[in-house]
Amino acid sequence: MSVNIKFEPAGITGVVAEGTYLWDAAKRIGLRLPAECGGRGECDTCAVLIEKGTTLLSSLTNAERVRLSPERLAAGERLACQAKILYGGDIEVRPVPVTERAETTAETVSDFRSDFKSLPLKKKLATLVELEAHTMIETLNTVVEVPVSMGEKFMNMMARKGRAMSKHDRDEHRPAEHREEDAVSPEEKES
Repeated sequence: MSVNIKFEPAGITGVVAEGTYLWDAAKRIGLRLPAECGGRGECDTCAVLIEKGTTLLSSLTNAERVRLSPERLAAGERLACQAKILYGGDIEVRPVPVTERAETTAETVSDFRSDFKSLPLKKKLATLVELEAHTMIETLNTVVEVPVSMGEKFMNMMARKGRAMSKHDRDEHRPAEHREEDAVSPEEKES
C-alpha cells in the first residue's frame, strides 16, 4: 500500500511505499533533510514534527528517546532517520527549525562566513594565511605518503569501500526493532 506524504512549509508532496523511513521518503521526493550523522540516529539534525499520520509510523526507537527530550517527544517530534512508515495513508511532516535542534556543519559554515565578513582587513588576511598554511601542510603530507602514480587508483578504491561501509553502517544502525521486522519474509507476515 502506498503512502501520501507532504513536507511543510515547502508543500512538497509525493507517494512512497510502506516500510520507507521518513528520511529516505524526503530524499525520494526531492527534499534533503539535514543529518550530520548520515542518518544513523546519532544526532538530532533530522528531527521532524509529525503534524498528521503519527499512528502510521513505527514506535519510538531508543535513539529517539536518547536524542529527543521528553518535551520534544510529547510535542510529536521524531527523528526522520528512525521513524519508519508502517501503514498506508496520509502523513504530513514539518522539519524542526534550527533554533530547536543541533546546528549542522553547513549552518556553522554560514555563521563563520558572516563573522568573517565583519572582521577588519588585517584579521581577514591573518585568517586566510593560517588556512593556506594548514592546506599546504595537508597537501604535502598527502604527496609524501601516496605516490602520485598510485594515488588515483587508491582513492577510487577507498571511495568504493567507503560507500559500501557507509551503507552497511547505516543499515546496521537502523533501529533493532525494524531490522527484526525486515528479516521476516512477506510469506511469514501473511501467516
